[in-house]
Amino acid sequence: MAKTFDIVKVMEVTEQNLKSVAQTNLYRYWLDLKADKELPRWSDFNPGTVREALPNIMLFDALKEANFFVSITGDHCRENLGIKASRSPIEETLPENAVADAKSRLTHVYNTRKPHLVTKQMKWETAEKRELQQQSYTVLFLPFDIDHDKIKLKILNSLYFG
Repeated sequence: MAKTFDIVKVMEVTEQNLKSVAQTNLYRYWLDLKADKELPRWSDFNPGTVREALPNIMLFDALKEANFFVSITGDHCRENLGIKASRSPIEETLPENAVADAKSRLTHVYNTRKPHLVTKQMKWETAEKRELQQQSYTVLFLPFDIDHDKIKLKILNSLYFG
């Protein structure tokens, strides 16, 4: 595969802008947990409630601004994106050309403490046929408060391809 590039569009986080039932249900659950608090508590999160979303999630630990670890990766993210399952710094987990954008978006969520939604269109040219390929996907970022000495924020990332 030749070099890829993404066309990114930031969207308002609303149910109408979410592209999948799993993302919509995850967002609704996040809102229910949040209730009247600034952020929902990570300790209140029950993955069984949003089981259908789990294969397409990545969970990030924000240690401080611009210092993120991938702590959990769903099966589809590991299989489709080639991301390893072990807890690692973001720079060692994501493809090199995706790190800067991911860190920028995670830093935005860390600083604002608000959900974030982007749609992306990844394009690449195949080496064999020299044809332009493309894949659209949506990424939802949901922040959670956590009581921890080193981890300042948990950020749940839900991907939807389609």
